[in-house]
Amino acid sequence: MPSSNKYMREYRKKHLEQVRKNARRSFHNRKKNNPEFAESLKWYQRRARHGLTKSDFMAMFTRQHSRCAGCNRQLEIDKSTHIDHDHITGNPRGLLCVRCNFALGYVQDKRDVLYQLAAYLELDRSKPVVYVIGSLRNPNIPQLGNDIRALGIEAVDNWWATGEIADDTWNKYSDIRKRTYREALQSREAVHTFNFDKAYLNLADAVVMLFPVGKSAGLEFGYAIGQGKKGYILIEGEVGRYEVMAQFASAVVFRERENLLGQLKKDFSLCKT
Repeated sequence: MPSSNKYMREYRKKHLEQVRKNARRSFHNRKKNNPEFAESLKWYQRRARHGLTKSDFMAMFTRQHSRCAGCNRQLEIDKSTHIDHDHITGNPRGLLCVRCNFALGYVQDKRDVLYQLAAYLELDRSKPVVYVIGSLRNPNIPQLGNDIRALGIEAVDNWWATGEIADDTWNKYSDIRKRTYREALQSREAVHTFNFDKAYLNLADAVVMLFPVGKSAGLEFGYAIGQGKKGYILIEGEVGRYEVMAQFASAVVFRERENLLGQLKKDFSLCKT
């Protein structure tokens, strides 16, 4: 006579699918009929997956004032509340509702994509978009933006609103925090500003660089040209030092702003609504 253990092994092997089906039914019945077991199982699974005990979860829930860290909607302590985690370290980051958790998953936690989606929703997509590149100290930036908007073209010059000493203040703040240049570039304020500007650059159909410009203007202009966008240079004051590489521009206009506006009107005539 075979031993009972051997008999059971043979039976399981022969009827594996049925055994699994019976086990699943038994498990679900226990969850359904034993609320205490279901509650205990829920916290066991959360701890196994995220390393969070019930007290850890409740502390996080309280810290967020019972609200989703994404959309600020009220959360409930049930399966609709998701524990968000860093996909590299595995460490829990906060609590999100189902929609916000899915949203982060769909964009693969890429902050630049979220910034660009926000800019996309803000822009009037029925019009062509021109990004104005220049210096925070140049008072003519918003006026050029107004002239471009008067053509029926969406102009992006909102970066100028941060004020003419914004870069100097960032440098001063970084010095106070005792940051190196590398550390300053990786700071939240620097990454925020970079993603904000880059989002609009990506969505723009063309760029206009108004001289005089800051140090980063050439990088922005080159980035846009490298993406295949039209790039215009407008020099209204003294030319200063001649730059050979300005030939990358679609057009270089000296002093006559109307010529630039006429060129934009011509180049985007098919897009005009």
